[in-house]
Amino acid sequence: MPDTRSVVVVGSGAAALAAALAASGAGADVLVVERAASIGGTTAMSGGVVWMPGHGRDGPTTAIEDTTDDALAYVGAAGGGDVDPELVRAFVSDTGRVADAIEQRTPIEWEVLEHWPDYRGELPGAKAGGRSMWPRSLRLGADVEGRVQAAFDQPSPTDTAASSAESGAPANDGVVLRGHVRGRALVGGLLSALLDAGVEIRTSARATALEVEDDRVVGVVVDGELVPGRVVVATGGFQHDAALAERFLPGPPIAPMGPRGCSGDGLHMVMAVDPVVANTSEGWWMPAIHVPGETVDGVAHYRPLHGERAQPGAIMVDRTGRRFVDEAQNYGDVGRAMRAAGSSSGPAAPFWLVFDAAHRRRYPIGPLEPGGPDPQWLTGADDLDALGEMIGTGSGTLPDAVTRFNAGAAVGSDPDFGRGSFPYDRWIGDPSASHPTLAPLCEAPFYALEVHLGCMGTKGGPRTDASGRVLSSKGFAVAGLYAAGNAAASPFGTATVAGGATLGPALVFGFRAGEAAAGDR
Repeated sequence: MPDTRSVVVVGSGAAALAAALAASGAGADVLVVERAASIGGTTAMSGGVVWMPGHGRDGPTTAIEDTTDDALAYVGAAGGGDVDPELVRAFVSDTGRVADAIEQRTPIEWEVLEHWPDYRGELPGAKAGGRSMWPRSLRLGADVEGRVQAAFDQPSPTDTAASSAESGAPANDGVVLRGHVRGRALVGGLLSALLDAGVEIRTSARATALEVEDDRVVGVVVDGELVPGRVVVATGGFQHDAALAERFLPGPPIAPMGPRGCSGDGLHMVMAVDPVVANTSEGWWMPAIHVPGETVDGVAHYRPLHGERAQPGAIMVDRTGRRFVDEAQNYGDVGRAMRAAGSSSGPAAPFWLVFDAAHRRRYPIGPLEPGGPDPQWLTGADDLDALGEMIGTGSGTLPDAVTRFNAGAAVGSDPDFGRGSFPYDRWIGDPSASHPTLAPLCEAPFYALEVHLGCMGTKGGPRTDASGRVLSSKGFAVAGLYAAGNAAASPFGTATVAGGATLGPALVFGFRAGEAAAGDR
């Protein structure tokens, strides 16, 4: 069988494009196949933040001091469950090299987020900022931008038009990828470099099966056609496959986020080689809301509930009306608390964000502007008993929870969950308020918004070595097969260590997998 393609990369998010960049740079003939019509998947819909401790760059105003030992200590303290120390060490030792290579080979320039802290700042080795980065604003041709997955609810800021007018460029993302959402810039920069290098990018092309000969992967079936070559699987997670989610993700029902192409194609394919599978019960959790009628690719769209729950004057409660979590901590740990909140008396879902009129007047909530008109899908009432009846918690419990929270918030404390006592809590809160994240809920009307257990991506898949080679249960690395990103087992176990903890490892291990795929024989 002629080997017309030496490396086939399946998927087009951060891990896939980094693999293609590395393999192409190493001299391989590379094909990228993506089942969707656009490039970028979950990465394009994300904030574009990458966590790369030890990247070797300074911030705009501050020198960044970091060491491999500090990063290892931090991940070791934050991680739980099935952490892979070998892969963690490989990651933190290689971030600088990979970040440099991406800057050298693409239009991407990294901007260090010097004030963006690690999520568990109270742990050994944590840093108050500087480990997370994102791409600077990019100017790319409309032909490149037009191929990138749209970010549904994250448009460019309004200053785009002004900056574009100054440069004479059209005021749209076709030329200017900028603003607080940089996932599209990350994808666009990588895609631009691959197109310049002559890499073929094939969209609306679905890979369905691996071709295996004598325990070696020699190709992949794409739309019924066998494409020979070594294969890098970087198809994302399986959160949109209801059967896989039910099998592997026990607990409250999940709200699948990201594009619906994250439906386990990679996991289904690699099972043909009998891999070691790990971390399948874990995900990148995010409390989320759904605005009625909003869909992406024909499925319900869930918006991240990020900073809203941390602002003064809001709490989260379970179906009984009781608080169960420090609402201001990072989204991953709030999501894990949602999973764990059930009891012998029944499931904890549905969950609710409860807030008062002062909060509604001052802070945005999802698509709602501060002080704007209340939509029909936002539940409100003049007193907490009535609100509890409307959302099904019953009377009494919700007012009791608010009364207890208010007593602590009035003096700047949360005796139940410690909200506001951790560095990240204070950072994500409102620095202009008397307390960044605590204030009593006192002013009617009171509101409730249903919160779902969002899953931005799953963490489980085949275990790999430090170069992305898929490990077989028979005790060897499967020749010709590699995996990276959410299609592989996360080395971090249960931890969500910082902003960009998904994309940083995706870039590093995707790059390493691409190098290995190009070099292995």
